[in-house]
Amino acid sequence: MSFPITGILLHAVGALAAAICFTPQHKIRNWTYESFWFWMCLSSWLLLPIVGSIIFIPHLSDVLAHSPRDAMWKSFGYGAAYGLGGMAFGFAIRYIGYSLTYALAIGLSAMLGFFLPPLITGTLDLSQPGSNTIITGMIVGFLGTLFCGLAGRRKEVEIQASGKGHETHFKPAIGIPLCVLAGVLSAVYSVALGSAKPIADVAIAGGASPDFVININFLFASTGAFCCILPITLWKLSRAGKLRELVGGSMNANAAPLSNILWSSIAGLLWYLQFIFYGMGANRMGKTSTVDWPLHMIMLILFSTIVAILRKEWTSCSATTKFLITLAIGILVLAVMVIGHGNQLNQIPTNH
Repeated sequence: MSFPITGILLHAVGALAAAICFTPQHKIRNWTYESFWFWMCLSSWLLLPIVGSIIFIPHLSDVLAHSPRDAMWKSFGYGAAYGLGGMAFGFAIRYIGYSLTYALAIGLSAMLGFFLPPLITGTLDLSQPGSNTIITGMIVGFLGTLFCGLAGRRKEVEIQASGKGHETHFKPAIGIPLCVLAGVLSAVYSVALGSAKPIADVAIAGGASPDFVININFLFASTGAFCCILPITLWKLSRAGKLRELVGGSMNANAAPLSNILWSSIAGLLWYLQFIFYGMGANRMGKTSTVDWPLHMIMLILFSTIVAILRKEWTSCSATTKFLITLAIGILVLAVMVIGHGNQLNQIPTNH
C-alpha cells in the first residue's frame, strides 16, 4: 500500500478552507460578532447542507424515507453538542486569547476525535497494524499544537507590551475549562458525522457518489448545531438590542453595508467546503476512518499558523517567539507525515 498522498492533499485543502474561513470577518463593518456568527452558521450549518443534499444525493426523499430514524436523531443530537462547543470556544477567547484557545481546544479535539467514535461504537482496536504509529503522530501533533499556543501567547503579550494590541483580561481559571469543554464537544462532531453513516450507506446504495455523500451527514449533524446556537444567538442579539442587524441594520448610527451578509455567507461556504474535502480525503485514506479527524485538525492548526505568518502577524515578534513558531510548524509537518505512515501501515494485509 502506497503512502496516502492524495488523501492527505485533499484533507489539506479542507484544512486550508477551515484555516481561512474567518478571514471574511475582517470585511464586516458596523456589525456585532453575533450577527456575523448567525449568517455564517445559517450558511454553513443549514442552507448549504440542504442545497448540497438536494444536488448530490439522488432520490433524496426516498433515501430519507428508508434511513433509520435513530441514526438521524443521534447525528442531530451530537451535532447540537458541537454547536455548544463552538460557543464555548468563542467565550474562551475572551479569557485566555485566540492562540491558547485554538491550541488547547483544537489539540484536544484532535486527540479525542480519534478515540471517541470507536469507543462509543465499541470498535476501538489498538492492535491493528499502524495504530501505535498513528497514536505517536497524534502525540507529536498535540506537542506541535502546544508550541503554537505558547508562541501565540508570547506574540499576544509582546504586541500588548508595544501598545499596539488590545488589552485583554487573562483569566485561565475560566478560559481553560471553557477550552476543555470546546475541545471535547468539537471532537463530538466526528461522532455526529459517524452516526449518520447508516444514512450515507442508504444514499450510496441509491446512487450517491462516495465523494459527496457526506452532504447527507451534514443534513443532520450541522442542522443540530444550528438549532442549538440559534436561540442563544437570537437571545444575545435581543438583549443587546441588535436584532435589526440580521436584516441589514447597524450597531450604531453608521449604515451597515449589505455586503456584510455576503462576507458572512462566504465564511460559511469556506467552513462547509472544509468537510466536502474532508469526505473526499477520507475516501482515499483506506480503512482507518478514525485517522481522518486528527489529521484534519492538526493540518488546520498548521495552515492557520502559516496564514497568520503570510498576513504578517508575526513580523514584530521577538526572535525567540519566531523560533518557537517555526519549531511548531516543523513539528506539525512531522506529525502529518507520521500519521500518514501509520495509515499506510494499517492498509498492509495481516497474515493469520
